Amino acid sequence: HGATWRTRLAPLPDALYGLAALALAVALAGPQRYDGQHRVKRRGIAIMMVVDHSGSMQALDLSDKDRELTRLDAVKRVFEQFVLGGGRPDDAIGLIAFARYADTLSPLTLDHANLATAARQVEIVTEQAEDGTAVGDGLAQAVERLRAAPQESKVAIVLTDGVSNAGEVAPLAAASLAKDSGVKVYTVGAGTTAARRSG
Repeated sequence: HGATWRTRLAPLPDALYGLAALALAVALAGPQRYDGQHRVKRRGIAIMMVVDHSGSMQALDLSDKDRELTRLDAVKRVFEQFVLGGGRPDDAIGLIAFARYADTLSPLTLDHANLATAARQVEIVTEQAEDGTAVGDGLAQAVERLRAAPQESKVAIVLTDGVSNAGEVAPLAAASLAKDSGVKVYTVGAGTTAARRSG
């Protein structure tokens, strides 16, 4: 899989290879079981993608040599590779977008084609009243979605370029809720190579 991912992600700036590696790690982390005939079957996992679409995501520092890309454009390209890249047909994946407010754009679904379509339609907020970075609200909403999922393994991936400055739920409170709910949280910095896991 590694060569395939490197080929597919070659046009992306180096700053997003951290996300690509994280995506691959999550894809390979699903629990497995034997089916009695010595073949290994992979159990699906539940993944909520939590994407920042605040005004700062229009920065162009993740552009490649061929064309300008906003941070959101770059994140959406990697999101699509993550969802449609193969290897996870049994994974239920959902999408939450957040700026000052968090909205579930797709509940957990196995219909990855429609999920990718929903992600393509995410746009940077233009109204000042809607701008901000409510990381805690986005994560808390993801945890609530994941708590209701039947899958044993549950993951939230937060993609943001900024420090939380809005919302009703503090990021640490949301992280604590995730830990108590058995949800693994990965945070990925858009515009940096940083990727962290907590919980």
